[in-house]
Amino acid sequence: MAGSRWLGWRFKHGTPLWFKLIVSLLMLDSVLHFGLLLTVSSWAQSSRDATHSYRVPFSDGNIYFVQSWLGTYLDARWIGVALFALLVLLLVLKRDDLERDAL
Repeated sequence: MAGSRWLGWRFKHGTPLWFKLIVSLLMLDSVLHFGLLLTVSSWAQSSRDATHSYRVPFSDGNIYFVQSWLGTYLDARWIGVALFALLVLLLVLKRDDLERDAL
């Protein structure tokens, strides 16, 4: 098997920069969100203070408090959705630059 065959589609003139950038940002956002949410119990505070005022509740009943900028980021689930929607939109708009890989 020569080359990668991801779903049988490829760009005619090589992978464009916008595709690499959006996919990289989407992966970075996912890793940051999952990493922060999986480890929140080890670094966040369980009581509110002047610095850690943003409430982050979990479904198991635990509530943690983080800095407001970090809490705002953790609640911003729209970032991943918007990046994915932008990727799909650009792929539809640039569909003439895509071609089916010969099997």
